[in-house]
Amino acid sequence: MSMPRRLALLPGLLVLVAASALGAGAADDPLARGLVAIHSMAGCYLVDYSYVEIESLQPGYARDARVYDVNRDKSVKEWITAEVLSPRRVRLQRILFFTDLRGTVRDGSEIKHQTEDWEYDAPFLYEFVAPRTWQVRDLKPTPGLWTRRVTNLDDGLRYQCAARWMGDTAYPEWSCSNYAPIPGRETRDMRRVDYDALERTTRIIAYGQSWLERQDNVKTIHRDGVRTRLAREVGKNWSVRLPESECEAARAFARPRQAFWRVLREVWDEVLTGAAPFIEKAPAGQPPRFVKMNEVEEDYVGRDLSDPALSRPARDRILKVIEAYRGP
Repeated sequence: MSMPRRLALLPGLLVLVAASALGAGAADDPLARGLVAIHSMAGCYLVDYSYVEIESLQPGYARDARVYDVNRDKSVKEWITAEVLSPRRVRLQRILFFTDLRGTVRDGSEIKHQTEDWEYDAPFLYEFVAPRTWQVRDLKPTPGLWTRRVTNLDDGLRYQCAARWMGDTAYPEWSCSNYAPIPGRETRDMRRVDYDALERTTRIIAYGQSWLERQDNVKTIHRDGVRTRLAREVGKNWSVRLPESECEAARAFARPRQAFWRVLREVWDEVLTGAAPFIEKAPAGQPPRFVKMNEVEEDYVGRDLSDPALSRPARDRILKVIEAYRGP
């Protein structure tokens, strides 16, 4: 049995998978090497998000001295599951929640966080080029890449990047640079409205019991088709493995919603076929799209969507929300 197939069958046995893969020569196989690294990132984690500006790039702009520290007054945890969609595609779904400093879960803090959809030798990706605008980039001329698709809270587009999982380092490492929308942490928590996008450089290192995502980004004003570099920031997302029992709140939140999330992912796959650019709009007087999608989700919590009589109207409602926020 080939290594990719064995990984697909046993995504939860992280240590055994990694050991058997490396023993079978995964270091020389870019597909197996990526699968081992991606599956190793599943589990229950304490996560530390920390960012700070280090340089002003625009005359007259004063560097923001605040440090974004998500664990200042609480603990942030994520439960990450790995869903094998094909022998070359693995989807990491994050469920994020908070606990107070005594370890008590904050009621209502559980959310379906971003998804990382990884695919080996993907034929295309959606490249963010301007606020609310993504163009299709053909990847076929460059084989052997792992495409990482980071989604919005409703599985819509955020940013995508394609690179190789390196095999000549002590631990699996993936580095990629791309253009991306302004992060939610900046608009939601830091109340930033003075820039629109990031020139983002991401470096992921998978250590097995933890994994680290380092970022070196340039905050960019994107107005009237012109990009103006504002400031440079550095930061990291550091995920340290915890006992699975510490993520029971996330599992309880996800369990009755998994069927809807599967249908949601399938509808987005049918929309994002690579046939045309994708443009979003913000309908006047309406909340962000994920809020509307959450309203649809709540109507299907705990329901059996394997029944076409239920899944068809769910698909129709999901597509209706997508189209309501889609531009010309």
